[in-house]
Amino acid sequence: MGEKVTVSNTGDQGPADPRGGEKVTMAKELARRASLYQSSLPPPLVTAKPLSDVAEEEVLEECNEAWRELGEFQNKLTLADIREVVQDSENPLAVLFARERALQAELSVQKNRTPKPLLANNEVLTCLGKQELQNTIKQLEMILSCVRARKKSLQEELEREQKWLEEQLELEKTVQERFDHQQQNFLVISKNSEIQKLKSRLEKVTNRKDELLSALGKFLDVHYPPPSEKDTQSKTVRSAAERDKGSANFITLHEILEHLITKAMKSPHDPYLELDDTFWPPFVEALLRYGVVLRHPDDPHRIRLEEFDQ
Repeated sequence: MGEKVTVSNTGDQGPADPRGGEKVTMAKELARRASLYQSSLPPPLVTAKPLSDVAEEEVLEECNEAWRELGEFQNKLTLADIREVVQDSENPLAVLFARERALQAELSVQKNRTPKPLLANNEVLTCLGKQELQNTIKQLEMILSCVRARKKSLQEELEREQKWLEEQLELEKTVQERFDHQQQNFLVISKNSEIQKLKSRLEKVTNRKDELLSALGKFLDVHYPPPSEKDTQSKTVRSAAERDKGSANFITLHEILEHLITKAMKSPHDPYLELDDTFWPPFVEALLRYGVVLRHPDDPHRIRLEEFDQ
């Protein structure tokens, strides 16, 4: 039948069958074992009444008929005697073909088989229907419980996500307000800001540098003027070519210092300046005597500005 039906023993022996008594005994044992676990099952939807004697007789007859058909099928399988092919370990391909044929035959039988209708007894059908309905309700109740638990979990997760979203929106609003405030402050920088202070200090330093350079130029023009023809002729060691050049080709002390400063600033790795005929020797000697410039240790014709910041 495929369903469990609650039956009670009425003392009838059923149809004449050599195994009928054994089947009844097995049915009683099954009913007894089922009654032991009845307390752990949920209460039925509708309390089923015991079957009548006629219904029990009909159910027993159906069971006996099923047992008889099962025995016939077992005998047919035994007479078929396909064990030699199935158990042939030396020919595994034949074993697989035999199994395929058996499955194909079973599939063909199942396709051509006409389903056997249920018992026509309304009492048995009602009992089976109530049991099937009870099982369906139990399954639906379990599904409903799972759905409710899942719904509760999703609601809690949704609340957490909404709370997190509100916090993020509030944080974004705060950051945006601070950004707008800083941007406004940046656009309306006053003269007393740090940038203006640095610009003012830079302007003062530049003006001070120009003043020092101007004062240095005046000092050099007064105390170290360009060499005159008289100064150049007083040097007895000058050659004839140098006397012919006169004082027009000599550069001033101011220009010598400018060349030295420019060389030190542009190429600090090689600050030495090459001496040529345009450098008046008294100017060079004065710079060396007062420690303003230094000669190259290997080449006396090269000088550099002293590093006063060291």
